[in-house]
Amino acid sequence: MPRDYLLRLVEQMARMLAGLIAKRETGLHEEAKRDVEALCLEHIGLTLDFVKRASPEALEQALASGGALQHARAIGLAELLIQDAEICEETGQSAHAWISRLHAFCLLDDHFDLLSREEQATYRKKLDQLAHSLESLRADPYVNSKLRHYEARAQSATRE
Repeated sequence: MPRDYLLRLVEQMARMLAGLIAKRETGLHEEAKRDVEALCLEHIGLTLDFVKRASPEALEQALASGGALQHARAIGLAELLIQDAEICEETGQSAHAWISRLHAFCLLDDHFDLLSREEQATYRKKLDQLAHSLESLRADPYVNSKLRHYEARAQSATRE
């Protein structure tokens, strides 16, 4: 797949995310939520409802159907889920925010090693923030295992 196509896809997603963030920050939560849903379907090929109801493993399987675009779709979806979590939190839907954060964390963590060093620096910060926000769910065995895996990799990276 030509690299130009992937770069255009990333640039297009960045522009759309910027617009979505602007709407969210100006209090246009309903419009921002509709944008998240539309972008998810248009660029990821999955409905936001499906994403939120799926297990992280089922979500990975659904993204795998994109072949060479799996990685780009996973990162794009993680970005959308981060925005969805913010919208949910700002509108008092904390339970929905946790689901979006957990999915975003799992997607970024699972695809982290495929990122360039520059991208890893950006996403390491996002992963740290997501991990911190998931701490209150550590009693859940699944969440705990995901957080431990992330922490082990982060410790290994600091030793290198």
